[in-house]
Amino acid sequence: MQADRRKVLLQMGAGAVAAGAWAVGARDVLADNFPTKPVRIVLPYPAGGATDVLTRAIAESLSKSWKQPVIVDNKPGASGMIGADAVAKSAPDGYTALVTITSFVQAVSLYAKPPYDVLKDFAPATELGTSPIVYCVNASSPARNLAEFIALAKSKPGELSFASYGTGSGAHLYHTILQDTTGMNLIHVPYKGEAPILNDLLGGQVTVAFNSVMAVKPHIASGKLRALALTGTARSPQLPNVPTFAEAGVPNMDMAGWFGLLLPGKTPRPVVEKFSADVRRALAEPALRARMAEMGITLSGSAPDDFALVVRNDYARWGKVIRTHNIKLD
Repeated sequence: MQADRRKVLLQMGAGAVAAGAWAVGARDVLADNFPTKPVRIVLPYPAGGATDVLTRAIAESLSKSWKQPVIVDNKPGASGMIGADAVAKSAPDGYTALVTITSFVQAVSLYAKPPYDVLKDFAPATELGTSPIVYCVNASSPARNLAEFIALAKSKPGELSFASYGTGSGAHLYHTILQDTTGMNLIHVPYKGEAPILNDLLGGQVTVAFNSVMAVKPHIASGKLRALALTGTARSPQLPNVPTFAEAGVPNMDMAGWFGLLLPGKTPRPVVEKFSADVRRALAEPALRARMAEMGITLSGSAPDDFALVVRNDYARWGKVIRTHNIKLD
């Protein structure tokens, strides 16, 4: 009887091992065969910007390597949440992906009932790159550097103004941290985009603003704008003479904006890993790296778990800022 029992247990164990091996094999086959049809990359921002250029370059590279069409679908609106929601509710099979930026983890904390869960409804695949934003004043400002600007602003509390892309935008949140850190008190002037901010910054209607490297570089070169500092941990190759906030003596501003690719939350891990690996190969192309560097973006590429950590940490960090200052859109 005991021998029979041992025989049954051994058979069960062998069956479990075989089933496990089959499951692993099935997952490997799924990844090896992916994709077998067109893939859609949702971009929750309008066409024409740096994120759009990067996404289309990645899509073109993947189309060549996969021998399948990779389509970029622009779905702007609601700080990127319309496009992100479409991906969150897509089939988790790898055929729908999301390319987004840091506002992905910021926007959801601005609403009482966001349509999706950043941490549960998405599978981070890879960070695509990073880009700082530059803190600029009109060249007519008496402040020659960041320390002088902080002193000027603190001598005139509530008189100077800062521009942002809107309430709860990255520029607004960065300036919120900056004011907390330095004790400045500036008037917030929200705009609907970077172009009108630049127009008013150049015209002197607004005192200071955060803008992308690509947008301000020509105006800094012409002497119309003065860059005081930039976010992140390193200087931009495009603006080598502009210090980071840390170099200028201000902590807590080391966050550079990121670009990333995510898939629906329950996408099989082998598909996530294949997507990640193939995108990273595209990011390693010298021509693309040079092109994006000209736009102020440093391409990176990371493993899924590494990017997932970035998403979790930034979601917690920015959510705390938003809750602490009671910043809301609804």
